[in-house]
Amino acid sequence: MSKEMEQRSLDPEFEQEAVPKHYRKSLGSIVAVWFGFPMQLFSAVFGGTVVAQLGFVNGALSMLLGNLALFIFVGFLSYRAGETGLNFNLLAKESFGKRGYYLVSGLLAVVVIGWFAVNVGLTGAMMHNTFGYNEILMIIVGGLIYIVITFLGIKALSVLGWIAAPLYVVLSIVAIVFAVKSGVTGILEYKPVASSAGAITMGMVASMVFAGFADSGTMTADFTRWSKNGKEAVLASITAFPLGNFVAQIVGGIVVATGVIPDAVTNGGNILMVLTGHGSFLSLVSVLFVFISLGSVCTHCLYNGAIGWSHMTGKGMRSITVILGVIGIIAALSGIWGKLPEWFNLLGILVPPIGTIMIMDQIIFRKTHKSALERSWRPLAFVTWVIASGISLFINFNAPQLSVAIMSVVATVMVYLICKTVVPRNASLVFEDSDKSVQSGDLD
Repeated sequence: MSKEMEQRSLDPEFEQEAVPKHYRKSLGSIVAVWFGFPMQLFSAVFGGTVVAQLGFVNGALSMLLGNLALFIFVGFLSYRAGETGLNFNLLAKESFGKRGYYLVSGLLAVVVIGWFAVNVGLTGAMMHNTFGYNEILMIIVGGLIYIVITFLGIKALSVLGWIAAPLYVVLSIVAIVFAVKSGVTGILEYKPVASSAGAITMGMVASMVFAGFADSGTMTADFTRWSKNGKEAVLASITAFPLGNFVAQIVGGIVVATGVIPDAVTNGGNILMVLTGHGSFLSLVSVLFVFISLGSVCTHCLYNGAIGWSHMTGKGMRSITVILGVIGIIAALSGIWGKLPEWFNLLGILVPPIGTIMIMDQIIFRKTHKSALERSWRPLAFVTWVIASGISLFINFNAPQLSVAIMSVVATVMVYLICKTVVPRNASLVFEDSDKSVQSGDLD
């Protein structure tokens, strides 16, 4: 009965099939989903930290480079999603096989739920550190709110985006005005904090920008499959990368460059430090801003994870949303959320090759697409993934000054091309299907 009520009151989310044309959303709806995603407080904090360590001009250029790389990466994947109406899992099946996709989808579904837990924990910490509220209570309240919004589906994410993005822009302008009045105006001349010299490079920043959204960026199809076509899917992606994410980051950089943030290397561009202390109304709006801003991230990550696990388990997206959301809240309450970012950043090195392989396979080399769903495994995809990830890990530990995430994409393209063109076409590989043995005439 509950399932029947859900079907009557809520729109289907098409976890197991392509979104039908008559269910596709307007460009404005998809823009709201993607544009609002990166417009969150942590982006400003990150942008301020970068500017504090590189100076304003170099910091801004490095963040712009990372966002432009994200635009190319997410744009290709979004185009494919808009053309087909397929979510990430269905597209991953085509490139990795109907069994092989479990590995890549499982990895990404775990990572995004981990980031959900991190941001739920961050909600409680910010509410406690900035406003003095009980941290445990704020984690529970925030987590439950985010679960409810995600449960409602893609429409709710669109509505949240229309609220989150304008609110971020307005409060950012207010924060910049306050900062300029209290600080200096020579923003372009801002130099790095002396104690942070050499800590990071422009390449490292570009990599961090890229890696920060590599997970959900790879899973962009979960959002952009709702677009009417590939062109509108790409246009929606542009509003996030480079536009939305760069604006969110540069706001923090501008505030830091005015000199009003104490210990800017640690605090970054935390605009709440500028907004508080200016009356009860602005304080109230700032409280709402924390929930709306971090809620944008949490709901998107939870939606990605729920769609992924729903497809892999065959269960409904909404029931999976509740289960994963509760797990995320428990992880946040345990305090483990503060230890997760380092591990997930490391896992993030393994993510860019996944989307790059899908681009190479489904767009570059298979312009006239033929379904590969009868294949249990696509060995070319996995050979490329393993080698490219190994190269990325080597760069990460031996040349971190380079843009590791971007170099990971470049390495994937090169490895894929080599495997596609150099490996003998008569290489014979046998893979067992559930009902028959499939003989492959080449590495693909």
